Amino acid sequence: MAEPTTSTAVAATAAAGVGLATLIPWIDVNALIGAIFGAAVVAMTKKELRPAARLLGMLLSIIGGYISAPEILNQTPITQTGPAAAVGAVLIIPVLLKALAQVEKLDLGTLLKGSKGG
Repeated sequence: MAEPTTSTAVAATAAAGVGLATLIPWIDVNALIGAIFGAAVVAMTKKELRPAARLLGMLLSIIGGYISAPEILNQTPITQTGPAAAVGAVLIIPVLLKALAQVEKLDLGTLLKGSKGG
């Protein structure tokens, strides 16, 4: 079972997101709600992370899911933005973690030195 503080934070974030979506008419509410639900699934399954890290991961997941929804619609048989955004929100975290691992391996000094020598 999830910690009470995490469940409360997830519910508050979802309510705030839906509330903001009604104030801004150009936001795709279906995609936003789908991204929030997908991010909540990710936040609830990552039990080894601190609450602040979970909230940051959830925020990144919401943004990634919302942004990726149109492309997921184009590339898959999914026909609505809500489920597409939920899928994007769940899939964006492993992609971000992989990119972060690659950035940590990158040696900027060697990269800059190699570009000047060419």
